[in-house]
Amino acid sequence: MEAWLGYVVSSIFGLFLAYFYLFGFSSTETSGEHSEKKRPKKPLEVRRPYVFPPIGENKEKKEGNKNVVMISCMVNDILEVDVINESFKPDLGILMDWIDDENLTESKDGMLKNPYGEGDNQGGFLPYMQFGNITESAEPIEKNLGVYTIRKRPVFCRYIRYIPNMRQRMPLNDFPFDIINLDTEIQFGWTEKDLSIVCAEMEIDPKLRNINEYILIGHEMILQSHLYEYYTAYDDSEDPYPEIIIRLTLARNPWYYLARLVVPQILLSLMELTSFLVESDAIADRFSISGTIILSEIALYLIAVDMLPKVPYVTRIDIWFSWCFTLVFLSCVQNGLNYSLSGSIEAKVLNQIDIIASLVYSAGLVFVTVWFVWPLGRFERMREKANLPA
Repeated sequence: MEAWLGYVVSSIFGLFLAYFYLFGFSSTETSGEHSEKKRPKKPLEVRRPYVFPPIGENKEKKEGNKNVVMISCMVNDILEVDVINESFKPDLGILMDWIDDENLTESKDGMLKNPYGEGDNQGGFLPYMQFGNITESAEPIEKNLGVYTIRKRPVFCRYIRYIPNMRQRMPLNDFPFDIINLDTEIQFGWTEKDLSIVCAEMEIDPKLRNINEYILIGHEMILQSHLYEYYTAYDDSEDPYPEIIIRLTLARNPWYYLARLVVPQILLSLMELTSFLVESDAIADRFSISGTIILSEIALYLIAVDMLPKVPYVTRIDIWFSWCFTLVFLSCVQNGLNYSLSGSIEAKVLNQIDIIASLVYSAGLVFVTVWFVWPLGRFERMREKANLPA
């Protein structure tokens, strides 16, 4: 009995030591760093802006001469993130700067004015944009068009604010350690032969850090080309169209689920080790312990079902719960085998079998738990990189 107790206590101590190593120590160090000194503010990711040529250069429209448009983006907010329906609603401000010498005139007081105005193009160049993954039509919340001067050359500036409903694939296979990309695809009605897009800068509202259960860990503007088969087949056009993807990377904060589901499940699984302390021929006592633990785990899982996302595929936490149930079931099978062999094998041999079974059970529980919480280190590193508090 003393050997039994030593093996059980050492197994429990080893599991808790691994738990505090993965969870407690890293969290304590992180919170200590934030309490001692304030983290420096993350610098804004600004790409080198395009420098418009001075007046007199490339002024006349020539064959092959592209219209250059600088795109800047301001993410004001993310109003909604629905991972079940795979949709989100961002609050975006898009700023476009371009030169159009053919549509610039001087007024009587010497000030430049726009002859075609917002939405009324009189033969000049007016950039057109639309969303590629929008779920429904969205009208601009606000828009304006103005003119300013860079290097003695007038430049048009068009600002449009949208709050569209977007569609985006959001896989939850690694739940509750899932990372999703919210991509907003912006398309233009000009080919790369006539239009050159330059990503100027992307700015995020400083208050935009926590979105529901997610935290913002990264953002970027991606410029790419897309060749539409429709135009290739019917319009005999092989010129690709430029596209911009405004990407926001979100990571779920898993500590809510770890504290309310994972830790209770681990404690219940550890209690199954007490069944190995009961004599092999006391099958009723052994099964009373195992049966109570199985019923408790089922009750916990029924509570967890309402907290977990309802998706038509298996997630990481589903696999972990299944392995915990399997280990307890195998423990019940071992108890039954020991009872059936209690009359034909010496008690000393049965005790050794129980010791080996308890060690295998403990090792299996440690293995599946470490596998489950392994992405937690990745989440903590990303949070550190994003300069977010613990």
